[in-house]
Amino acid sequence: MRIDPQIPAAENTGTSRVGDAQSGAAKGASTPVTSGPNDTVQLSSGQATVRQLVTQLSQIPDGRQDKVNALAAQIQSGNFQRSNERVAGAITSQLLGGQT
Repeated sequence: MRIDPQIPAAENTGTSRVGDAQSGAAKGASTPVTSGPNDTVQLSSGQATVRQLVTQLSQIPDGRQDKVNALAAQIQSGNFQRSNERVAGAITSQLLGGQT
């Protein structure tokens, strides 16, 4: 397709011809348009359930917050001491899935 700057854009794209063809087809149609079968959509309640559970979860206090606060205080004061054996045992236990 060649673009000619002297021709307006609507004529250059051919959209007016498409519109004329569609309107001519609609004028010639004498049968009424009937609707097809009715489609229905049902949305699951999953999203509402997830939102409700998130709200409930945010209201549950963290059961270990007291331990976290105690450890943070020990670290800040410089009194936090762990043995190398205990750290290695915890790492090994976690890697092996608690089978130690």
